[in-house]
Amino acid sequence: MNPIRIGSVPYLNAKPLIAWFHSKECDANVEISYAVPSQLAAQLRRGELDVAMVSTFELFQNPGLTIVPGISISADGPVKSVRLFSKVPIEDIKSVGLDSSSLTSCALIRVLVTDLYAISPEYFSHFPDLDAMLAQYDSGLIIGDLKLFESDGLEVMDLGGAWKRLTGLPFCYAAWLARIDAPAETAEVLDYARAWGCARLDAVADEWAPRMSLPLERVRDYLIDIMRYDLSEDKWRALEEFQARCLKYNLVDTILPLR
Repeated sequence: MNPIRIGSVPYLNAKPLIAWFHSKECDANVEISYAVPSQLAAQLRRGELDVAMVSTFELFQNPGLTIVPGISISADGPVKSVRLFSKVPIEDIKSVGLDSSSLTSCALIRVLVTDLYAISPEYFSHFPDLDAMLAQYDSGLIIGDLKLFESDGLEVMDLGGAWKRLTGLPFCYAAWLARIDAPAETAEVLDYARAWGCARLDAVADEWAPRMSLPLERVRDYLIDIMRYDLSEDKWRALEEFQARCLKYNLVDTILPLR
């Protein structure tokens, strides 16, 4: 039997969902690879993966994908790892450098600055290097970097906090998106991995804090207090609200069924 081909982002927030696959306890027939969200989406489209932890924005564009039930990477309010850094007040931004590795956040920032600040800056895709972004643009959007907590002299928008302020909802950043022809056992395997990892969040934090050169308490706070790994009804509503706003601002062409 061929292995389930699983793609994951390399970020800290995904570690609880894939920790089991790297443990001695794992008995699943899987093949794991890592890439940034934009690359994972391309691999799914080419049929190189069966399932991937992909930006939810890809679900709005690809009718050949289905969301694996019950699992997400979400936060209810500030997320700390998806933020816009600006040299000028947010309402004065004229240009934004967008993290080229992201899909969802690059769409979300367009919604937020329009609906919260009534501005229409120019957007430029850029390699995720904040200093280089700010050398060229008023602001830069960076995902997945917990080392950027210190931001002296910069205006900062936490996209999760801004979305919560706009809608009152949590935000679902990523989910397991599977091809229609993915192996039948895919959802069961991924759900077991989620339960295994979420039962061991302290251990996951202890392992990854030194590997990522981050303070242990920051990592524990992020994984235990900020991240949410379920896909409850309020997160479904958030996905539907995000999709509707993406359509409103011509970021997608149509509304696809999400469930």
